[in-house]
Amino acid sequence: MSENLANTPKLRNAKACEACRASKSRCVYKSQAGICQKCEQNGTQCIVRTKARPMRSRASRPSGSTGVNPATSNSDFSLSLPTVHSPDISKDIAALQQHHMSVFADGDEDGAESTGDSPQHGNGEPTVVEKRKVTLKQAEELLAKYREKASFFPFVKVPPDATVPSLSRSSPFLLLAILASASIQDRLLHHQIDHEFRRVLSSKVLLQGQRSLDFLQGLMVYIAWYPAHVNPRDTTSFMYMNLAISLLVDLGLDKETPDTIKADAAVTSTDLIDGDHFSAAARRTFLGCYYMSSAADALFPSIKRGFRKPNNRDYRDRLDKDSEGVMQEEFLTEIGSTVKLQRLVEQIGDVNCLPRVAIDPRMEALNDEVNIQMFLGNLQEWQKSTPDTVRNQVSVILAERFMEILVYSQPLGFCRMPYKDFLRDTGYRPMNLTHLTSCLTACKKYFDYLLSLPESTYLKFTTVHWGYLVHAVVAMSRLSFAMAAKLNWNAETARSQVPLVMYLDCLCYRFQIVSSVPVRTSEPAKQADVYHVFQMILGSVKKSYEKRISKLAPEPPIGHPLATTGHCPMMDYSLNLYFDPLASMDPSSFDPSGSGTPSIESTASAAPLYHDLWATMTGSWAEET
Repeated sequence: MSENLANTPKLRNAKACEACRASKSRCVYKSQAGICQKCEQNGTQCIVRTKARPMRSRASRPSGSTGVNPATSNSDFSLSLPTVHSPDISKDIAALQQHHMSVFADGDEDGAESTGDSPQHGNGEPTVVEKRKVTLKQAEELLAKYREKASFFPFVKVPPDATVPSLSRSSPFLLLAILASASIQDRLLHHQIDHEFRRVLSSKVLLQGQRSLDFLQGLMVYIAWYPAHVNPRDTTSFMYMNLAISLLVDLGLDKETPDTIKADAAVTSTDLIDGDHFSAAARRTFLGCYYMSSAADALFPSIKRGFRKPNNRDYRDRLDKDSEGVMQEEFLTEIGSTVKLQRLVEQIGDVNCLPRVAIDPRMEALNDEVNIQMFLGNLQEWQKSTPDTVRNQVSVILAERFMEILVYSQPLGFCRMPYKDFLRDTGYRPMNLTHLTSCLTACKKYFDYLLSLPESTYLKFTTVHWGYLVHAVVAMSRLSFAMAAKLNWNAETARSQVPLVMYLDCLCYRFQIVSSVPVRTSEPAKQADVYHVFQMILGSVKKSYEKRISKLAPEPPIGHPLATTGHCPMMDYSLNLYFDPLASMDPSSFDPSGSGTPSIESTASAAPLYHDLWATMTGSWAEET
């Protein structure tokens, strides 16, 4: 029997019978018999469909794919997002509330007792955010939100006629960054898109070594709206900034002209070169990279140590030699004006960070006066050369108002970290009353304009504009005690002359309106967004400021602790559990091997693997000690 079967010619059935299809075995039949061998041996009826089944899609998402399907029609677009864990921060918020009660308690026994039950909130398991797909309609809404705030970071331009399907084909990584930055108000959606963004970044750029303008532009958009202001000790933004500078160098954008001889299979030149020169989009991205790295150096100096490599010197050298040639058509636009202001910020910082030689205090005062007048002259020159259409833009006005604060606050040491070391190094030298008064006027102009803006404008702020606000608050706080020491103010006079408490109250109220957290809750907010966190930070600053200024007495020496030290919640390590609740710390976010979907059973209790560089560097903030 076996010999007869072996000698019988076997033909493969183009349409497998249902029995072979169910058992996933090869369907082979004898000629003229009309029945396959398996059904003949089993004595079963051999049934073949008269109409073939439609073929199943066998294409699986390759490692590092953005999850954006390059659609041939609008209805086919979708962005697949993995299942992720939403960090449960209720315990940490309760701990923060208890800390505030212990630090700022006013002897109210009822208030002290009410904190006893706070840590009990949020003992449940972390919320699981189920996998979902972002539809075309949702993506178009997010793209529209991004267009509303794109003027605050004009270095990456999205064409007016660009759609989500067209961007998914031409710039998929940039589209992913746009969706991430535009979804920040929807905390859970942002958490999932952010998870996907970092997974693609680690797989495509870090492991596969791919380089393209699309990756660089996507990184710049992501960094621009990264909430670094709510966690000053988080080095993630600097890590991304280092990567962006490396990408820029690999693409050759630090050179004046493209290097046509250099060939690298990992480098994609799409939209990078236009003829013999870099494209306009590439030049704008170069300027944006300089702007963000320079601003990070100036506005967040306390977190740069050990994580930020020096700025590429070609940035400033080329701008100083031929700024108009570097910027070309962008010289008189908001891009050129913003870059020139940022270069002035760098120059002010470079001059005032020089070591001070022990000389006659009168010579130091003269040196400060010369520097202030020089930088004021540079600012006036910028104002005259900038078109009114550019100067009247909100983002440019905020930068200009902050520049006036910086011109006076830098020589006074208000931007130094820590301030008491600056006073010690300079021997508590007397401060010029005119400079103090001018700095106070500049601070008032900045806050008056900031509070005149609609609340919706705050949703457009980039990391740089949040940095302006942080430094303005710090400068005004230190200014209060410096002027009190100079003019022998008491507490009431200081409150009336420096309205910092009023400004902080107004800002807290406005950020509460913008935040998705309810206005009044009996329990700590479990799903806090960056606006709620920043409101809490400003509230802590207000309590600390009021506590210190209530103890103000006339004629304290300039080196008195009241004039040099204070409680800053952004640098208070006891509050670090609360900072940056939006940071997605799921180690699988940087898993380049799979789809990015973590196992619910395995990730709920598993610790990060320490051979995973990204998991080690981005460990959960809720577990820090």
